[in-house]
Amino acid sequence: MVSKPSRILPVALVATAVMAAGALAGGDAAPPTKTKGVLTAAIELGNPGFAEGTLRTAHGFDVDVARALARRLGLRAKLVNYPFGRLFLPGAKPYDVALEFVTILPGRARFVDFSVPYYSSTQGVLVASDITGAVTLARLRKLQVCAKQVTTGFQYVEDVIRPEGLILEYATAAEALNALSTSICDAFVFDLPVLAAAKEGTPNRYGALAGRLGPTERYGVVLPKGSKLRAVVSKAVLALQRDGTIRKAAAASFGPTLGSIPVIR
Repeated sequence: MVSKPSRILPVALVATAVMAAGALAGGDAAPPTKTKGVLTAAIELGNPGFAEGTLRTAHGFDVDVARALARRLGLRAKLVNYPFGRLFLPGAKPYDVALEFVTILPGRARFVDFSVPYYSSTQGVLVASDITGAVTLARLRKLQVCAKQVTTGFQYVEDVIRPEGLILEYATAAEALNALSTSICDAFVFDLPVLAAAKEGTPNRYGALAGRLGPTERYGVVLPKGSKLRAVVSKAVLALQRDGTIRKAAAASFGPTLGSIPVIR
């Protein structure tokens, strides 16, 4: 979630994980979590495909990855619902890690730590049911566009699309999707997997998934700045990638066709 992603940061994070290769070897102490034996993982409910339902019934890609990460670390997972917009604010946090499909950016890395990337995607455009025909960048500029606050999607709308009218800002994806469903806005620019899952879940509520746009964004697990868990979390993420756990979770939540969605030009 698309400012100019750094090619240097992910490499540095991979190096950190490799240097910590022995962190979870047999006999090592349990990871230093907030609660002994428990990995407290923040998610943001209301994001189709990533985190839906209630804390008791939570499901989605980030939920699955959080639970797999806890198992890999030999811990029990505890989920907390935490607003995306507060991840980068100073102060104590009620979680050990946050999985909220957060794009790794140098500016954000000043305030939080990131694991190595666990998933990547682009921005997408979902339109209202009364918007028909092809959607191009030129047409988007004339539509009423909405975006979620403090996201790379919002930045992309401001910097690249540059709509002729005001951008409608929403604090959550659920609020933006509701505005889209009632044609308060014509087009919602947000992370492609969320929009694809929203359209798949309630196809008659929206118009077409018009396409994808912007560069590839890499999502990292967020940790409080200076967290001692960073190295072991990165190592665990790499292990979950190697054994196919993350790939299978993505396929279950988003399906196999995200890569075939056309680029908006």
